[in-house]
Amino acid sequence: MTNKSFFSPYLHYLIYTFSAIVFALFLGVSAFDDGLRHISFALNKDILESWGNVFPHSLFSEYDPWFGWHFLLNKLLYFFSKEETQIVVNFLGLFLFMILIDKFIREYVKYKLDSFTYIIVFIIVVLTSYRYVMVRPDMLSGFYIMLMLLVRNKFLPALFITIIYGPFYYLFFLYTGSIGLVYLIQQKWKSFIGTILGTLITFIFFFVDDFDGYTNTVYNVLIDQKLRMGLEVSEGRPIFDFLTNLNYFILLPIFLIGSFLLIYKNYKYFKSNTLATFLLITSILWMNQYRYYHLFLPLIFVYLISIIFNSRKKYVFYYLRKYQVLIKRFFSYSKGKKIFFIIALPYSIFILGYMFSNQTSKESIERGNIFIEKRFNNKVILSNIMNLDMYSGLYHNPTIKVVPSCSIGWFYHENKDLKEIYVKMMKLEGITEEELKRLVDATNADYYLHYFNRSKRVLSITKLKELGIEPNEIYVNKILFKVKK
Repeated sequence: MTNKSFFSPYLHYLIYTFSAIVFALFLGVSAFDDGLRHISFALNKDILESWGNVFPHSLFSEYDPWFGWHFLLNKLLYFFSKEETQIVVNFLGLFLFMILIDKFIREYVKYKLDSFTYIIVFIIVVLTSYRYVMVRPDMLSGFYIMLMLLVRNKFLPALFITIIYGPFYYLFFLYTGSIGLVYLIQQKWKSFIGTILGTLITFIFFFVDDFDGYTNTVYNVLIDQKLRMGLEVSEGRPIFDFLTNLNYFILLPIFLIGSFLLIYKNYKYFKSNTLATFLLITSILWMNQYRYYHLFLPLIFVYLISIIFNSRKKYVFYYLRKYQVLIKRFFSYSKGKKIFFIIALPYSIFILGYMFSNQTSKESIERGNIFIEKRFNNKVILSNIMNLDMYSGLYHNPTIKVVPSCSIGWFYHENKDLKEIYVKMMKLEGITEEELKRLVDATNADYYLHYFNRSKRVLSITKLKELGIEPNEIYVNKILFKVKK
């Protein structure tokens, strides 16, 4: 490791502990969309019972794909409130996040940064931690990848880290498989065997726990694009628009063939650079879905920074060459001076921590307050969009039932025509009053929440009232209808 810790180990970890506390406090309530329902489920499992109960008329069943994550949250909720639990999770997550990014910087950046390493780590964490502060199990997948990419060619660490991580995320094999492929390419046989064995043991665990529930859930995830029938999910969109309409099963061989050709032509480089190898072979994931892009973004930042600092060219950027001497002198002077880390580090922690306050979701969560009233208890709410209002509604009132589910393509009804009506409702074309009536009856909805900006079709209030769907309340950008029973 080129960049050894500038401070003593005690002070080194104290800096990251303090910064994690400051960042977590500035963040405060940060759970967003899925994070809210995870907290609600972990706290109120006796009320919610199962995801099939929370999301009626969906492909969800009694099986809980996130039982490991809910187990952890449930233990924290014994000691902390819902709001405090988010702060605790973020503190622990950000502390581990910074420690891992620090190790990557010291591993891959050959330029001796000294105390300036901490500033770079803070900046990377603030800019790329979006997916790691949502109280979702995705953060565990990110930490697993980082840990495994830092593991040397050792059997036991690879085995135990994989076994510990696996039960907490039902799609674990996407990440363990990617890591295993990296080890295979680099011929790190001990780590490869440990990862594969850990993956097999985790599969056995899921199969023994609930074979049907697990396999059905995974199958539905794999065909999610087909189930959505053209419906778009923001985190499922590709980073390049031209990839939007291409099927994953067509893109997969193209990306894999292209990746292996690059590795074959530059094998010496990829064999020695684990980070570059991982980002290349997982490009099929992070270029095609924003959820993976945000998850791998910290590693992408580290890789780009390593390229810049490790460049041996006289001028890295043509337009910055006249500032190169100034930058070099600044680094050389400041990075090792006490006045720099006594003043600059605390200042950076609080300034960057303040930037975290913009990511708080407290105001957004309050939008779900409308469902706190007792009249919504145990009622089915149909909506023409699945958004933060629904998630925060579950957060405030775990008794409500929601259509659509968090996986918007997973709507299910024996009458296939209703799936087509449902998809039309979720698209801008919208549905007629009669079609809405059919959908309301089929889902046994008690309320219908209509968002104005989600449909170009104009619905007649008079006709809806004749069909027993009566306007109840008007909110910002939406109107709530009550269904006559």
